[in-house]
Amino acid sequence: MAHPSLLKSIGEEVMGKNGQVQLSQVCGPDRILGLYFAAHWCAPCRVFTPQLVALYTHVRENTKHQLEIILVSSDTDEAAFRDHYADMPWLALPFSETKRKVRLSRQYKVTSIPMLVLVESRSGRVITRAGREMVTSDPEALHFPWRPRSVGDILASARLVDPEGQEVASEDIKDCYKGLYFSAHWCPPCKAFTPQLVAAYDKMKKKEENFSMIFISSDRSEESWRTYHSSMPWPSLAWEEEEGRGELAATLEVKGIPTLVILAPDNSVITTDGRAEFSEDPDLVRFPWPSQSVEVLAARHMSRLQDTPCLILFTDGEAAEVQFGRDVLLPVAEEYLLEHPQEGGLTLQFFVAGEDEVGDSVRDYACLEDVVPLVAILDPAQGAKYLLEEGVEVSTATVHNFVTRYTNDKLTPLPIRPLTPAATNTS
Repeated sequence: MAHPSLLKSIGEEVMGKNGQVQLSQVCGPDRILGLYFAAHWCAPCRVFTPQLVALYTHVRENTKHQLEIILVSSDTDEAAFRDHYADMPWLALPFSETKRKVRLSRQYKVTSIPMLVLVESRSGRVITRAGREMVTSDPEALHFPWRPRSVGDILASARLVDPEGQEVASEDIKDCYKGLYFSAHWCPPCKAFTPQLVAAYDKMKKKEENFSMIFISSDRSEESWRTYHSSMPWPSLAWEEEEGRGELAATLEVKGIPTLVILAPDNSVITTDGRAEFSEDPDLVRFPWPSQSVEVLAARHMSRLQDTPCLILFTDGEAAEVQFGRDVLLPVAEEYLLEHPQEGGLTLQFFVAGEDEVGDSVRDYACLEDVVPLVAILDPAQGAKYLLEEGVEVSTATVHNFVTRYTNDKLTPLPIRPLTPAATNTS
């Protein structure tokens, strides 16, 4: 049986060599699903596809693992799609499923192709998004399905040292809240941010006594690492722990530096956006910055609006109105997030916005009327918006109904930006 999130994002049927195939037929306990994002026009894809075919055949014939792959094509021409798919022995998302292809690309954060994402078909959990790199480095599938080590396991096995080079026992910080600080001496933004973090470190430890920071270096030489580490009061992964540093960056999907990741004592991620959290909360009122079901829309959320659909309740920005918005949304958000966890799908995010630069820019972008209160679901990647009907009182009950209809695909999307007359002129 396929996980419900996979059925929703992929569909109940996929395309096989001899007709349609029920997705649930290729899913089940211990079955691995590979989503292969590729296109005929992509030269690296044409190079990688034969490697993947070889691995696919080897895994299915010579190992205990049950692997199925589904092509998610980026081709814009059906003839090219079929020509490309002809060289593949696996399944494919039908060429016509444009919306599903966009959804899958967003869901699995596909920024370039070829890309191979491995998923547990029964749970919907991502095993790795680095399948292409794994196929290249392990063509015999000796370590398939390439499950990454957990953050806790990586830290437990790594050697930690203090700024003087003395070893620090990982057991000493095993059960602490942890800040993983990805940074480098050569990086100008890092050199600007590090003194701020050092100045706040004692206050962080007073705010959360069971807290420790760990420096994860991206320096280019051991000398630079030592010099830079000497400016910090916390431990670092030792210079020789290159593999551990790379694993942590990959597992936590660190895309750039400086990055501050905050972990709970069980090593679950509280936030990967600690730098922005600190910038907005320099007095550490909310430290260690746990996630909230409903957040007040701020500049740091802009990338999230591009990545995942968001419900925004626009207010006039007065403290009482912002609180009203939070009170209205909180029961809806908590119920929704309980039923639609982050793992395995695109999850609706909930925000209250005021009449400030951020709120105004979102209104302008989505061509929303300057009225309050206004409730909208925005999905820029799909070019769609959904509006709570004019004249409907904004309450927990009406917002709950609005979200339920959205979840069940009962709302009619509007273009996020109206088409210009030039765009609609077909003469």
